[in-house]
Amino acid sequence: MQRPTSVSVASWIWLGCALLGTVAVSNILLATEFIAVFVGAGGTEEELAASQVIGVAGVIGAVIAMAAVAIQVVAAVELRDGARWARVLLTISAALALVGALIDLTDWSAWVLVAANVVALVLAYGESASAYLDAQRRGAASVPVAGAGSTTTTRRQHA
Repeated sequence: MQRPTSVSVASWIWLGCALLGTVAVSNILLATEFIAVFVGAGGTEEELAASQVIGVAGVIGAVIAMAAVAIQVVAAVELRDGARWARVLLTISAALALVGALIDLTDWSAWVLVAANVVALVLAYGESASAYLDAQRRGAASVPVAGAGSTTTTRRQHA
């Protein structure tokens, strides 16, 4: 079965959302460093220690956010190839985007991200997308691996 346009468009939307996620990573780093500088500027020893904790927390938050972006990129590409698990991961990603928007109701960019995720969800759960993902799942076949004596499951790729 040929990949429907809705799956391709949903995948591209989620790739765009991941790109926007990299902006969030830079915002995390900038905000925590900005706070750390002002907390530690000419402060006491306790304030300097607090600024270091804030800086480390920012780096940890940024690493977690980049891992989430990487997972979203992989899932968006795998969705195009017909992986049903990718749709589940991207649904979770959309839910997290909503939670992020609810944390700060005034952040318009978070609401743009939520709207993009909703459009991608509608496309990914549409009739043609579901039929495509079901067909891809049924298309898996057991093929012997050369020289290994065991079998592996491969997915048929459709352009």
